[in-house]
Amino acid sequence: MEDVIETGKRSRRPAKNGGHTAAEHSTEWKNLVADVEDLVKKVANVDDSEIAEMRAKVEDTLEKAKVSAGASIAAVRGRSEDVTEATDEYVRENTWAAIGIAAAVAS
Repeated sequence: MEDVIETGKRSRRPAKNGGHTAAEHSTEWKNLVADVEDLVKKVANVDDSEIAEMRAKVEDTLEKAKVSAGASIAAVRGRSEDVTEATDEYVRENTWAAIGIAAAVAS
């Protein structure tokens, strides 16, 4: 069973992302990328074919991960813009219903 976090009058379940904010995840991702890039640089001069092969694999995988993360972020931004526009349109067309919903949520 999930722990419940008390916040004022209401209680809510912890975030599915482990309670981390997007900024924290972004920082963790940037730190991971920097650490892997640093590691790859440090083994660049090692004269071992097995290490050179592994380094090439790591560089390739890291580049693919960067591209994938960038595409995911772009997709989330695009979706959030769609949701924002739909919400704005709904509120403009249903002003009193939106006020009622906001009042119900606030109480």
